[in-house]
Amino acid sequence: MEYGVADASDDRVEEPGAGTEHVVVLSNLLAGTRYKYRLLLDGGVVGQDRTFSTAPADPSAPFRFAVLADCGSGSRHQARVGSRILASDPAFVLIAGDVVYDSGAPEEIDPHYFEPYEDLVERIPFYPALGNHDVRTQGGRPLLDALYLPSNNSEGTERYYSFDYGAAHFVALDSNASVTPGSLQRQWLEADLTQSSATWKFVYFHASPYSSSAHGSSLALREALCPIFDAHHVDMVFTAHDHDYERTYPMMSEQVVQAGEEPDYTDPQGTVYVVTGGGGRSLYASGKSFFTAFSESSYHFVRVDVDGLELRLEAIREDGSPLDHMSIRKSPPPASLEPAGR
Repeated sequence: MEYGVADASDDRVEEPGAGTEHVVVLSNLLAGTRYKYRLLLDGGVVGQDRTFSTAPADPSAPFRFAVLADCGSGSRHQARVGSRILASDPAFVLIAGDVVYDSGAPEEIDPHYFEPYEDLVERIPFYPALGNHDVRTQGGRPLLDALYLPSNNSEGTERYYSFDYGAAHFVALDSNASVTPGSLQRQWLEADLTQSSATWKFVYFHASPYSSSAHGSSLALREALCPIFDAHHVDMVFTAHDHDYERTYPMMSEQVVQAGEEPDYTDPQGTVYVVTGGGGRSLYASGKSFFTAFSESSYHFVRVDVDGLELRLEAIREDGSPLDHMSIRKSPPPASLEPAGR
């Protein structure tokens, strides 16, 4: 592989050995920089030059990310949603599970993931969480083998992980595995959120603690996870499993928290839960519950812009029309008191 700022041939990294899966580590990259790169095979260039961008050096710099789920079906709807994501130019993409239908089998990964998102994954990082369909084959091993994800937990697994971007902290969980007290995933989650001092905290996984569609709310996940989100002031949780869109009011202790006029919130005390299961698989009818701020059954993705102490969420249909929006504004922390001069 060759890569560089001005020209893709400035530097070269070789990954020896034959095979179909390769990992190439690039070092000494500059922050906030767009790089060109090209792939090599037997000394010859494969395809055209591609680009990717590194994160800004300033953690307070604004950024955008996208979220979708229940997407990996190879349908025309998946392709259309993918095109809308590409046009919105996010820094990265989160997938809240069911990355590859029907069972996460090796032969499904190319036609249901890499091919539909070819133009996206060549320049935009994807951070998936595992859905129930992804783990039907060997517990999700084929999909994890095909991806390269963080593994910053005591088990050294890619099934759950976290990362920082700018002023935000992101946590991916495996809702197929245990999150009950004493489980390794739960212990890691509590420690991970405790250690984070990020301005914004986002968590994403597949099954939904709050949903009004076909599968409904997972009360077990609500009982196990939502008190942790309350205690650590998680701003937003993205889930799926139900193939529709639904956004809750800010929730705390299983109750609606009214903080400002919906859908614009100032310093909300609770967590907003977003079901974003309209990524390409067949849709379910939407519903409403006491916690529902907005819901609709449509193919879509979610776009989130973070700028300092402000956040704006927009759900966008596959035809590009706006589906929903909301914003959160946080007040600046109080200035520290300077000791009086002598």
